[in-house]
Amino acid sequence: MLVAFACDPIEDRDALSGNVSADELELLVTPILVDGLKSNEYTVENNSSVLSKWITARTTVLSSYGTVVLEKVGENSIDFKGLNGDGSYIEKNVNAVVDTMTNLTADTEARLGIVKDENGVVDETSMPYFWGSGDFPYEITVVQETGGGDEKGNKLTVACNAPYLCDWTFGPAKSNRNKGDLFVTGTGAYPLTLKMTKSDGSVVEEDLGEYEVEMLTYVPQELLYLFGDFITNPEIAKTWQWAPTGKIWANGPLRGFIDPGSGWWQNEYADMAVRQDGTMTFKFADMSLTKTTVSGDEGIGEEPGTYTGGVEVDLATKTAGYSIGTLKLDGVTVLYGIDVNDGNGPFTQMSIVKVTENTLILGGDSDATGQTWLYKFEKAE
Repeated sequence: MLVAFACDPIEDRDALSGNVSADELELLVTPILVDGLKSNEYTVENNSSVLSKWITARTTVLSSYGTVVLEKVGENSIDFKGLNGDGSYIEKNVNAVVDTMTNLTADTEARLGIVKDENGVVDETSMPYFWGSGDFPYEITVVQETGGGDEKGNKLTVACNAPYLCDWTFGPAKSNRNKGDLFVTGTGAYPLTLKMTKSDGSVVEEDLGEYEVEMLTYVPQELLYLFGDFITNPEIAKTWQWAPTGKIWANGPLRGFIDPGSGWWQNEYADMAVRQDGTMTFKFADMSLTKTTVSGDEGIGEEPGTYTGGVEVDLATKTAGYSIGTLKLDGVTVLYGIDVNDGNGPFTQMSIVKVTENTLILGGDSDATGQTWLYKFEKAE
């Protein structure tokens, strides 16, 4: 779908007149080379008398000349969309080949374990900093925590030094970091597997065998706060509801505030009755969230009732000074868990900003709108 350019700050390189066809376009795309390899950054240039817009999966350039970033090794697409002087639009697709990834997203850098100094220079002794698609030698290490009497514990510290994206599974526990911790909350034997995704999308899988757990040596307090004491009672569930007093739902700067009372636009409990009110019950035994609503349907598209889905808690993915982890949602969202400034789409991932025995603050982070929505709940009596 073409976007009208009239309101975009697109560079008017030449006087516009007439109609340039796709065959008449003078476009130049050139890879930026790194060690002789085509990187995932290309310079783009339009020498035709049309307004320019260059689009890739990761960037949009609103000028005749600039740099675009491509998303994967191998074949990629650069889309050019232009506006003629007579008001007609023109499109052309340009293929581009990437040999190595050098411009990575923040999430990819975090998953690979890339380390930078205060000037943004990569520490080349850290985890691999080029995400390539070739066959690299790699080493997998797994260390199991032990108890005071050398009993085998429930936490594994895992690492893989390949420049691939790693997804670990240890029984029901999962991690998408190349280096991190995995833990289960029961004794017995649990399989450990590793799926490594190369930057061209191909996958390498490793079956790392079973690990016997003889005692629980590690249980994060944050999980006990969120789900209840599932160690003492494996079938326990914990119910949360809107905080009854104070500011409980507010928007503000993206990942830039930690209490709804500091938001730009703040709401109290009474404001949520027409939106969505009810309870949320988290259960660790089946990693589920059951939401029961009793009122409201403003934009969320759900009639009052009961909705159940899956949850995953990732305490490794967090933002310093803002969150302590991430809550992933599957098939259900929290009370009024929609991005009201981006089409009312449901949040499928939320930041855990704070969790204690009685208070839960979650953040719906909208990179599309540049803001965060904070939700404040309290333990239901």
